[in-house]
Amino acid sequence: MKKHFKTLTLIFLILTVLCGHAETKKGTPPHSIIPTPVSFQGRKGTFSIKPGTVIIINSSSKELSKLAATLNEALNHYGISQLPVTTMQQDRLPANSILLSIDNYNEISNKEGYILEVSKKSITLKATTGKGIFYGLQSLFQLMPLQGNSKRGPSPVKIPACKIVDYPRFPYRGMHLDVGRHMFPVEFIKKYIDLMSMYKINNFHWHLTEDQGWRLEIRKYPLLTETGAFRRSSPIGRNAGDDNIFYGGFYTQEEAREIVEYAAGKYVNVIPEIEMPGHALAALASYPHLGCTGGPYEVWTMWGVHDDIFCAGNEEVFQFLEDVLTEVMDIFPSKYIHIGGDEAPKTRWDVCEKCQQRIKNEKLKDSHELQSYFITRIEKFLNKHGRQIIGWDEILEGGLAPGATVMSWRGTEGGIAAAKMGHDVIMTPGSHCYLDHYQANPAGEPFAIGGFTTLKKTYSFEPVPDALNEKESRHILGAQGNVWTEYIKTSEHVEYMAYPRAIALAEVNWSPRESKNWENFIERLVVNMKRLDLKNVNYSKSAFGVDVGMQYDENSEKLKAVLKSDLPGAEILYTITDKNGTSSERSYKAPFEINAVSIIKAWLSDRRGLPLKISERKVWHNDAFGIKPLLNTLYDHRYQANGNISLTDGLRGDANSLINDWLGFLGEDADLVIDLGSVKDIQNVSIGLLHNPDNWIFMPAAVEIKISEDGVNYTDAGGNKPDIITPYEPLGILYSVINIRKKARYIHFKAKNIGICPKGHWGEGNKAWLFVDEVMVNSGL
Repeated sequence: MKKHFKTLTLIFLILTVLCGHAETKKGTPPHSIIPTPVSFQGRKGTFSIKPGTVIIINSSSKELSKLAATLNEALNHYGISQLPVTTMQQDRLPANSILLSIDNYNEISNKEGYILEVSKKSITLKATTGKGIFYGLQSLFQLMPLQGNSKRGPSPVKIPACKIVDYPRFPYRGMHLDVGRHMFPVEFIKKYIDLMSMYKINNFHWHLTEDQGWRLEIRKYPLLTETGAFRRSSPIGRNAGDDNIFYGGFYTQEEAREIVEYAAGKYVNVIPEIEMPGHALAALASYPHLGCTGGPYEVWTMWGVHDDIFCAGNEEVFQFLEDVLTEVMDIFPSKYIHIGGDEAPKTRWDVCEKCQQRIKNEKLKDSHELQSYFITRIEKFLNKHGRQIIGWDEILEGGLAPGATVMSWRGTEGGIAAAKMGHDVIMTPGSHCYLDHYQANPAGEPFAIGGFTTLKKTYSFEPVPDALNEKESRHILGAQGNVWTEYIKTSEHVEYMAYPRAIALAEVNWSPRESKNWENFIERLVVNMKRLDLKNVNYSKSAFGVDVGMQYDENSEKLKAVLKSDLPGAEILYTITDKNGTSSERSYKAPFEINAVSIIKAWLSDRRGLPLKISERKVWHNDAFGIKPLLNTLYDHRYQANGNISLTDGLRGDANSLINDWLGFLGEDADLVIDLGSVKDIQNVSIGLLHNPDNWIFMPAAVEIKISEDGVNYTDAGGNKPDIITPYEPLGILYSVINIRKKARYIHFKAKNIGICPKGHWGEGNKAWLFVDEVMVNSGL
């Protein structure tokens, strides 16, 4: 039977990959192009590109000649080298030819649009601009078979006959990369741009300055790179300590120009970001007089938001920034210059004599209006030089600069407000577009900043909120994926976090809203992953994993294991390892019971050519397993996992996954009772606790465990109790009391919240969180 399945898989892949489309049955895409085109009409037959095929351009422009060279470069991978390029008018198009034509075509109204027609005799690609030809070529490349072995000599490249009419939904389609926290080689930046252009992403937002490092050479201010580009150490984990490793580097102006020129050849615009007024500690360490206190400052060795920012009352700050931006504009021809504007605490401004004098002189209300003054002044300078600013949505505070474009990252609310005011908006909410978030259960993922943004969630994003009317909606320019690199140190890790989620966002930005189809997208993505393999991209396979969870069955009053996939109709296979050994491979049909401590491994069948991603979860079966606890205090609705049963479902929470398995209590104790149903010998009891102070989650002040046979009279459980430890890193701790050796039916757990964040903590005085998870009785630990 397995051999039969493998044969079917091979046939399916050959049809999908080599022909560019599969059978036209329901749910099967007619092509593998991402982003999916506006219109695709399949036709009979194929066109073969082979030695002797001629590339025709309808003018001898340098741009068309370069685009013809792009096509020839792609064909080199098939052993077909340098097809002849000739100039000819299209009405005399011969057989066995490929026409690339730029003209004023009435049927093409979008400057980035194109029409691609493939017949048995020829290929015609028409557009009104070089951008359109370039994007048409990207679709043509995705219709080609996976690359053969060019060392064996030329092999015909068969393209399925079709007609594609295509153009983007949004003009702005962006990807961001932070090089302030960790920087990456020039060659990787070029590869990043290559991948963007494959999927018709046209703006590279390059985040160049930060508290932790200034990464662009500014010749008038050499200390920015001599001092500001280097930090003495980097944080361990989430600011748990220093690694004491000297770190830094920067891009010379020649390197930056090289990247800009390279990107232009891929029709990608490079938008530089120079942060102001906040995230400026690297600049202040270089030139201390630009801060409110005068320093001394050092390039920051922690992650987060620092109180020291540019002094808005100091005239030299504006001269400095104008000088910096003058050099930036000379390097980057982009219409947009990003000036940050986010996370700028007003702590220093509120007590700075110069800043307060500025507020008085300019007749401003407060420090928030001072930020608006700051941003507006910079905007006027850039406008004078023919440029426009983009800022994060904090630039709305205190009044928005007149011509500013807003990047809405704290949800979509900022974007909605800006659009209603008549400002252009780029949507990039953390909920869907922050690609530094976890994309699957953190237990099986590389360490990340937090969050939980799956591939499916990114694909589900709709950039135009329902709250906007038709006129306001026109201000939504598009969406952008952001890659912040506090916890991303290598190029390979950047690729893992960005792909394939960047591909999903590319389709959100380009394709018509009504054409979005998750199942259809996944089928096309499988083919595209094989193309990423050929380019040595370290993409994530997390979307092809299986979620292993537990569910309470109200009918049977039993806990059952539930296996889920984000892929509709995918067959799930699994094994169970328990006291009896490992089971044979099974096909998942329905939830099933677990009757002993077990390890479940699950994966998707490869019948559809899906990547292999094995998910694993341990289920801690014990005497409290599946018993709903009685809660005397209520958890917060923001951290409720699966409700009460989360405490006894046998699944221990991961320290980096706050929403999956933990119950969160804000300022409250966790107080609960387990009724075992009958009196039993109690040897040990455990309760899971989380320590994650960066997120205001602390170990309890104390843990009380009492037992009772009748549910009325309780006594201390006794036994050997552990100390409450305070680790440095986020850590899930199993607080286990052993050697109890008493009889009981009821067990009362109380974990005492410390109440408020302690003195010296950045949340000092605010309510503290207490997170608890698995409660176990006689677990066998």
